[in-house]
Amino acid sequence: MDSALAYSTFAMTIALAVSRPRIGLGELRMTPGLAAVLGVFILLATGLLPFGELWTSAQVQWRPLLALTSVMVMTGVVREVGAFDRVALKLEAHARGTAATRAFDLIFVAAVVTPTLLNNDAAILLLTPIAVVLARKLYPGNDKVLEAFVFAVFLAPGVAPLVVSNPMNLIVAEFVGLGFNDYARVMVPISIAGALLTFAILRFHYRHALTAQAAPSEPVLMPARHPAELPALGVLLAVFLCYPIMAALGGPIWSVAAVGALSALIIAKRHAVASPRKLASHVSLDILAFLWGIYLVVAGLRGVGVVERLTSLYDAYEGGHGLHLAVVGVVSALGSAIADNHPMSVLNMMALGNHEGTRPLLAALIGGDIGPRLLPIGSLAGLLWLDVLRRKGIEIGIGRFARLGTLLVLPTLALSLWMLWVSDYIWH
Repeated sequence: MDSALAYSTFAMTIALAVSRPRIGLGELRMTPGLAAVLGVFILLATGLLPFGELWTSAQVQWRPLLALTSVMVMTGVVREVGAFDRVALKLEAHARGTAATRAFDLIFVAAVVTPTLLNNDAAILLLTPIAVVLARKLYPGNDKVLEAFVFAVFLAPGVAPLVVSNPMNLIVAEFVGLGFNDYARVMVPISIAGALLTFAILRFHYRHALTAQAAPSEPVLMPARHPAELPALGVLLAVFLCYPIMAALGGPIWSVAAVGALSALIIAKRHAVASPRKLASHVSLDILAFLWGIYLVVAGLRGVGVVERLTSLYDAYEGGHGLHLAVVGVVSALGSAIADNHPMSVLNMMALGNHEGTRPLLAALIGGDIGPRLLPIGSLAGLLWLDVLRRKGIEIGIGRFARLGTLLVLPTLALSLWMLWVSDYIWH
């Protein structure tokens, strides 16, 4: 009975987070955050989740969630000063009068760099509207170019090169004590190789569509630079540069992000960038609630033996190092695609946290980063991407998404796991 209730609560949470049904007769919708909180409430009410887990969860999650909140604040300030609007206009100026390949290349690079500096969810929200506007303005009526641009935004970020590039990586790294520099040393080369392979596959797949010529060149009027733009960008760059320094000194990464957020708020106040309420609106409480809640929903599954079964599956292949990494990576990718990478990451964290070494956990994170390319329900970023496209009147069918995702997942996952296996011999 307990197992059935735990599984059904988990399934309900994921289903509500993905489908986002209307609540009542109005426009109010169920959100991922509300779905996760509802799941936690059910598990607490039925006794499947001990109240002590709330305190345990808070101890594990407060630092990564504070870091994520700080990144949201900095991103909000940079957005309010118009920096991203200027980037969009610069992309348009560079792309006008040339084949679509140039615009595609620029969007792909931006989609690799932005989540590295911020995080994948923020990159989706910032870059997807830019890609849509650019495609419609430069290649009006060309749906294939539009498709290529928006898929470039979603698919370019593969393996997160830094722990701060993916919200779930922050939580997992905090749980197992995986340092910023230790993670980056292994994962940056894997991320670069995966991005290059993804770029090559996408360019080949859309090779005919990207021969389209842009609309005739027109002067692009660049708005005056906001006085706070350079200081705000300077804070963002300083935070990025201070991450590895703080990690090398053994200090907490979250403190760098927190200081950066405070500095950004001071700049915003000094230059009257926006009201405190407007700046606060850039902090997505729903995303924070989802991350907090899904951790606890998965903790409820631990009580009915799910973690033990996953641990047994991984332990069965522990004898062969390369095979073990492959099994962990593939299971994580499939589990993430079907049930979302956030709960799958928590399950892996609990199943692998006591294993000797960090390579199996890194294989799980690789699978969790790449697996959501198979199905849009595989990540919060995928749900945000689909939501932004729907608001722009663009529908991406599951079949089309899965076909392109499969084309990318198989080679990039194989390459990434092979590089992880090889890196163990390089660094040891």
